[in-house]
Amino acid sequence: MASLTASSPSASSPSPSPAPITTFDTTVLAEKYRFSYWRDAICAHLSPSETMRKIDDAPFAARLRKVALGKVNVCDIRFSPMENRRDAACLRRMPDDDVFVALMKTGTGRLVQDDRCALPAVGDLVVYDSARPFLWEFEQDTRMIVARIARRQMAARLPDFEHLAARIIRPDQPLASTIAHTLTDIVELETPLSESCSQRLGNSFLELLTASLEASLTAPGRKVADDDLVRQAKTFLLAHIEDPDLDLSTVANRLGVSLRTLCRAFAADGTTAIRWLWQQRLALAHRLLEEGQARNVGQVVMQCGFSDFSHFSRAFKKAYGVMPKSVLRAAG
Repeated sequence: MASLTASSPSASSPSPSPAPITTFDTTVLAEKYRFSYWRDAICAHLSPSETMRKIDDAPFAARLRKVALGKVNVCDIRFSPMENRRDAACLRRMPDDDVFVALMKTGTGRLVQDDRCALPAVGDLVVYDSARPFLWEFEQDTRMIVARIARRQMAARLPDFEHLAARIIRPDQPLASTIAHTLTDIVELETPLSESCSQRLGNSFLELLTASLEASLTAPGRKVADDDLVRQAKTFLLAHIEDPDLDLSTVANRLGVSLRTLCRAFAADGTTAIRWLWQQRLALAHRLLEEGQARNVGQVVMQCGFSDFSHFSRAFKKAYGVMPKSVLRAAG
């Protein structure tokens, strides 16, 4: 069984502690050892937590590459579907006091903390706090870049940061793209920086990050902004667009809000969740028919989450002025 003593670029000579760049890769191990190795790596280099596989009978693979920049550690992590939970018992057993900012590079995740739920999409940044319970769920292969920051460093720059848990920073928000590019550049370093350069880069990144958080996220005590809630709901709806049994109660429960709150957020956006979902299903159906990606209209009906053929045909004609079979015939 491999240990958690990872390789570093300067393993043959004395190196600082922690090593400037370290890598953990489960593929060097036999399958039966991989997940336990990964679970230990997560606890040692991110946050002490309970980690579980999502698919027990499927091969598991994961990789972590950590770059130490003085007060900040930045980890590039890639992993098979899993769940990462830090509950009250875990907090008592394994205290930890760090703040994390995660950049979604591929895949999707679900973060729950402080009765809030975040569904970050690719390109989004999201904040969470290891001093309070949290749950991460990943249903597919995922890559994230995660910055780990000591609480005292964050508090010195942003005293009211605790309200930021499970808040999403979108790519179009202030400085968000700069943070994303900086995180990516950091984890792609081939060789360690000098100690002084690492310290300066870590300090500069902290200043940039806290400025972005202060500019982008809501004030203490304010509820999740309607536009963020609508955006997360739309992400969930699109991910389940083929499910004819999808209902708003399921969406609200998944996002950790009441059905009334969800409906109010869509109303502020000038629509309803059901109307928006129907528009997306019709648009998908039209694209599949127009591009000839279906053998018949019935296949499109099922693929786009419609349960009633006649209702679909009427709605399609109202939206596009022609019957679905006409679009399919023209594409063939």
